[in-house]
This record gives sequence, structure tokens and C-alpha cells, in this order.
Amino acid sequence: MPISVDGRGGAIALMLASLFLLGTWPALLTLLERRGRLPQHTYLDYSITNLLAAVVIAIKFGQAGETSPGEPDFFTQLGQMKDNWPSVLMAMAGGLAIGLGNLASQYAWAFAGLSVTNIICSSMTVLLGTTINYVLDGRINRADILFPGVLCFLIAVFLGAAVHSSNAKDDERKLSMSGSHF
Repeated sequence: MPISVDGRGGAIALMLASLFLLGTWPALLTLLERRGRLPQHTYLDYSITNLLAAVVIAIKFGQAGETSPGEPDFFTQLGQMKDNWPSVLMAMAGGLAIGLGNLASQYAWAFAGLSVTNIICSSMTVLLGTTINYVLDGRINRADILFPGVLCFLIAVFLGAAVHSSNAKDDERKLSMSGSHF
């Protein structure tokens, strides 16, 4: 039975699953680090899992449904790739940008902490990605539906930054107090 996300129900189910998994990511990384797993190895696992998930999803969703001349399946599109190099190069540039962004977030984890970095990086990804996609193809997008959600992510960025600032001040205060007891 093919999986379909053409309707709202399937799209909402996938969105809720992604929010649940996104919320468990920081806790899983913290648990792995406490057990001695290096963050670099966890990031390698994350990257390999993303690649494998992309391949499985492309094959599963790309082959679902009937093939028509206007909507070929995944393997037919792979055969037509030689005619579509600009799209292939754009996808490769997007993959490179995401890789660099993930690498930058790994360094941010070391300096700002996992919980704050995850919120800010994820929210900025949604914010920038939605805005860029809206600008690139404004025909199918509705700003009245998209941008209230983007605004929520923007608010999350500011709240995450405020939490980090507050935590840094608390840490400084605790460190200064602990020095006076000795």
C-alpha cells in the first residue's frame, strides 16, 4: 500500500512525527555524550542516517502512485537527469549548504550548549528555508498560511537567545559566588 501525503491528514501526521523526533534529538545527544560517545561520531551517524533516509524516502515516495508523462516516477527522473543539470547542481549546492550549516551548528554546540543551539539552528533553518522557497516560487505559496508559522520560529530564535544570555549570566554569578566560599 503506497504512502500518500497528498491530503492534509498525511501531511499533519508527518509534521507531528517530525516535531516529536526533533524534540527528542537534544535529549538523545546528551544521553550519548554522557555514555562516552563523542559529538563528532554522533554527527557522523546523523549524516549517514540522513543519507540513508533520503534514499529510502526518494525510492518509496518517488515510486508511489501512477506514472504519467507530466509526473514521472523517481527512476524515470533519474534517467532524465542528463537534461536537467541546473536542478541537479542546485540540489547539490543545497546539500553542501546544509552540510556546512550542520558543521557550524556542531561548533555552536560546544560554545553555547546543545539545548539553545538546537532551537536557534532549527528555527533559523525553517525561517530561511520557508522565506527563500516563498520568494523562489510565489505562485503556489500563501503568505497568510506560511508566515504566521515562520513568525513562531522567529520568536523561538529570540527566546532561545534570551535563555542563553540568562544562563550565561547565571553561570557567571554562580562561579563568582563559589570562589568567595574558599
